[in-house]
Amino acid sequence: MYPNRIPVLIVAVLVLLAGCAGGADVAPAAQTDDTGESTGGGDSADADESTGGGDSADADESTDGDDFELSDPERLLRDAGSFTVSWSYTGVDADGVEAAVTREFAADLETERSYTRTTSTTDGQPDGGAVEQFVTDGVTYVRVGDGDEATYTSYEGSTEVLATAIALSQARAYGADDDLTFAGTETFDGASVERYELSAANEALILAGSAAAQGEPGSLEVTSFQYVVLVDEDGLSRHESWSFSGRMDDGSEVSGSWEYSLTGVGSTTVDEPAWLDEARA
Repeated sequence: MYPNRIPVLIVAVLVLLAGCAGGADVAPAAQTDDTGESTGGGDSADADESTGGGDSADADESTDGDDFELSDPERLLRDAGSFTVSWSYTGVDADGVEAAVTREFAADLETERSYTRTTSTTDGQPDGGAVEQFVTDGVTYVRVGDGDEATYTSYEGSTEVLATAIALSQARAYGADDDLTFAGTETFDGASVERYELSAANEALILAGSAAAQGEPGSLEVTSFQYVVLVDEDGLSRHESWSFSGRMDDGSEVSGSWEYSLTGVGSTTVDEPAWLDEARA
């Protein structure tokens, strides 16, 4: 569907997302029940940096970790009408190569518009430019590359924006939530949230979600691990951060970090990108 200029790493990550979620080539779908599987990935190391700091923890004001539970995200986001999702992954593989991917996704359900921008780098160097996608009036417009080198395509139809946003969340994946423990309350994007943490390394989650640590369970020795989920009062996952470092069975050092944020719930607007006229030409 896209031109051959699409960066290889972007394709690999989107295939990873689609493969775990069972979705399409552009927007992976996700199950939304309590046992549903979602996308592969991990999160960046410290949720406090992403939230800009939080309120002091107070376990007396909330339930304990045994009561960790998420409400139906599809219903909540549909009721909100709009939202913005930010997703990023960085990993260093056994060859010492650092790969990074970012994805920004904004949706306005009232106007039936969405915008996605995906970028990737290898050892800090861009992989062929960004991939942007804008959906409006039932048509999807795609821009690949930057500046004068950009190419465009369009097609009738669009993918399910709610499924895309939900699939980028990791909070229901791989059964790791069973061991999450309550760690206090704080504020994220203006909303009061409960913080849950998983400190015990989940090797299956790491291997499933990291492009840096390829191999079978048992081939990775985890040396550090952190997984954090922030849940708002409605039971919606607003931020997730995941990171690890470790050693493969051949002695090579690997690491990975992944981050998901849900912001602008009910207040996101999606404007036409500056390149839309060129895509329509």
